[in-house]
Amino acid sequence: MTKPKAPSMRSYGRHAFICMNGNCTDPEKAINLQQHFLALNRKHGLNKLRNPERVKCTLSDCLGVCSDGPILTVYPDGIWYHHVDKAVLEQIYQEHIVGGQPVEEHIFHRLFPQGQEPTYAPESRGDLAIAATGSSPDAEADEKKSENAVAPAHEPAPSPADGPTAAEIRAKVRRARKKKGLVIVNTGDGKGKTTAALGVMLRAWGRKMRVGVLQFLKNENARFGEIKAAQRMGDIDWISTGDGWTWTSKDMDETEARARHGWELAKQHISSGNYDLLILDEFTYTLHYGWLDTAEVIGWLKANKPEMLHLIITGRNAPKTLIDYADLVTEMRAIKHPFKEQGIRAQAGIEY
Repeated sequence: MTKPKAPSMRSYGRHAFICMNGNCTDPEKAINLQQHFLALNRKHGLNKLRNPERVKCTLSDCLGVCSDGPILTVYPDGIWYHHVDKAVLEQIYQEHIVGGQPVEEHIFHRLFPQGQEPTYAPESRGDLAIAATGSSPDAEADEKKSENAVAPAHEPAPSPADGPTAAEIRAKVRRARKKKGLVIVNTGDGKGKTTAALGVMLRAWGRKMRVGVLQFLKNENARFGEIKAAQRMGDIDWISTGDGWTWTSKDMDETEARARHGWELAKQHISSGNYDLLILDEFTYTLHYGWLDTAEVIGWLKANKPEMLHLIITGRNAPKTLIDYADLVTEMRAIKHPFKEQGIRAQAGIEY
């Protein structure tokens, strides 16, 4: 087998990475920071391929911090900076990149103890012998193009026949910068529909989003663990409108009336503009049993749901038209259940 030809790359002094993942900062801010960094490189002559002290700057898909961005890290120093805006970047560039002194007030992590960072690369390096062999014009052109590339999140490079990689898809989505309030449906005969929705609620609450829950069948006097947790957490609106499960209801007319009333409350909450996330728990039953017309519900949502409101609907037997309308649909499938296989009844803290 013929040994593949190794690529060539000219010497450099430092490499800066800027995270452009939407969890820690607006990707557009990261792109602007990189462009400013490259402009500073040109101003100080640190962009020249033949300069062994040149500094690379690459946009990273995700640096794994996911908060308090924009995040910038400088290697081989192993210094990580937070909340980097244009002014902070200029300070980091002048004091750290040019002057060699990290900017302590903006550091949140060090790979090495202070004062024990690796020797600055141009003074102690292993690439001079390799660089001495020279680089082809094509290799230099390819390296220059890489300045504007996005570092992938650990995917191997597939062959073109495999289609776009996950990194390429994410890069395309980032460029589009498209956001919308999602309609999410958790359905199926397996456990976990409400539990999954509550997990999103917890995540949203942690992000200081305005959240609310409307339960359509569970008894309005119930005090399940999740309700107690929401009360202890605070800032979560929780409304239960039901009188119990349909299979335990003693008055189906009352159950249906409560469900219809719940939808009227839901419409008020949805259209109020006071929420970032709303959960309509067990709402699919109101559609499955025909208490509400699915087409009318979807038509109302299309006309009245705020663009950035995330809406999660749970319950079995989600109608096909609701599934077609939703942005994200997950079907919970029962594989094993402790009650069916072992006769173990629901346990506090696990099922309720």
